[in-house]
Amino acid sequence: MASTVNHVCTVCHDDGISNRAVTWCIECEVLFCENCKKPHSKSRLSKNHKTMSAEDYNLLPTFMQEKSSQCREHNTELELYCSFHACPCCVQCCTDEHKTCQDMQPLSEIVKQVKSSASVHLFEKDLNDVKQDLDTTIKYMQTRISTINTQKKRKLFGKSVI
Repeated sequence: MASTVNHVCTVCHDDGISNRAVTWCIECEVLFCENCKKPHSKSRLSKNHKTMSAEDYNLLPTFMQEKSSQCREHNTELELYCSFHACPCCVQCCTDEHKTCQDMQPLSEIVKQVKSSASVHLFEKDLNDVKQDLDTTIKYMQTRISTINTQKKRKLFGKSVI
């Protein structure tokens, strides 16, 4: 389910201030208020970062909001992908847990392949089809519930009149 929480600017929150976030930087994984978003969008390092509005960020399911490009175990950036284990890895994970894994690739290349893959478009189409089917089913079930409630009322009023 989508979140309806008004998020606080990450930068301001770190300084003990509670300014409402208006933008989410997908690459930095940081929420920005109106004041903090300006320097981020002008900095040479971050001016080309992809962002989305805080409203759109709020519409994302919780599991997507919790995704991170940081390794949970080592708190470093995930840079590689282990095809054998089908998981992203940081450099420390590679030396600790994936020493014998043969097929390590840059995560950025894997992501590019996935985003441009035809299967992504097919998956989106399939999801839209499922959504339409669910919408149709919900409408049908609501109609059935209404019909049953009407029949119950008729039966109750019919018996009370007799």
